[in-house]
Amino acid sequence: MDAAYKKLLEKQGYKFIGEHSACKTCHYTSASIARKGVCYKQKFYGIQSHRCVQMTVAANFCNMDCVFCWRKRNNSPFGKIDDPVALVDRAVETQRKSLSGFGGSANADRQKFIESKKPLHFAISLNGENTAYPRLGEFIAELNKRGYTSFLVTNGQLPEVLAKITPPTQLYISLSAPNEKLFKSVDKPMHKDGWQRLLKSLDILQQMRKEGKTRTVIRLTLIKGLTMQPGHAEQFAILIKRADPMFVECKGYMWIGTSRERLERENMATHEEIKKFAAKTGKHCGYRVIDEQEESRVVLLSQEDGPERFLKLETEAISF
Repeated sequence: MDAAYKKLLEKQGYKFIGEHSACKTCHYTSASIARKGVCYKQKFYGIQSHRCVQMTVAANFCNMDCVFCWRKRNNSPFGKIDDPVALVDRAVETQRKSLSGFGGSANADRQKFIESKKPLHFAISLNGENTAYPRLGEFIAELNKRGYTSFLVTNGQLPEVLAKITPPTQLYISLSAPNEKLFKSVDKPMHKDGWQRLLKSLDILQQMRKEGKTRTVIRLTLIKGLTMQPGHAEQFAILIKRADPMFVECKGYMWIGTSRERLERENMATHEEIKKFAAKTGKHCGYRVIDEQEESRVVLLSQEDGPERFLKLETEAISF
């Protein structure tokens, strides 16, 4: 992995637990312990924000160069491939150390702090395209073995990986353009057949839900003035119907990080604009608004709502 890029990420709070894998404490993990709010995933799906490990197993590589991404992009070889079993141990230990300061805080929720030492969830996203990690399936299998829930976010550019890996608890495909033309200009894929790869991944997502292999989600990144124009809701709806996910998260673009070099503040939609667009999109594909979190500018769609959207959690995972 590129040494200069690694150093940059470390300055941004990344804690490397391998050659190309890293953790970074999520804002909402800290906020939950400090009694300052929780992640929308807790509201939507019942996770415990204070017990969630945010990480990447591919900080060194992404096969798209999205205009809305707040991270500085870097592509470099994996070099030595991180051991998946060791990564789980190191991630848990790193999380404990990163949150240890709350032990002396009078404002911290004492019970949450104690529970945070025993994580339950792994959010495999943070940076890079995680399906590029050659041993991803083994990593997810190890998480499953120990009783952790796993949330994998992918851009869908490696459908051959999705077709073979051990399924995570919840699989997300990021969808940030309603058609191929915008996909090429907004997502800037490395692969010339990027759109076809994405469509194949949507088909795999549909099959995985049909076979009951995992909980499935499409996440729309909505950019005002670019991907929320007339006709785009209908085009997104066609893609959603093709994938037939359990849930659709409609999330607004945020003008932060390096994306400020490519987009403008005006490209951020308000929560009400996101909600209106989400409802319109859902109307064309049989989904409806079932939840929202204004602070995060995100709206949740589903075909129906019920207690099954909330995860059944173990009280404790196994730490070796």
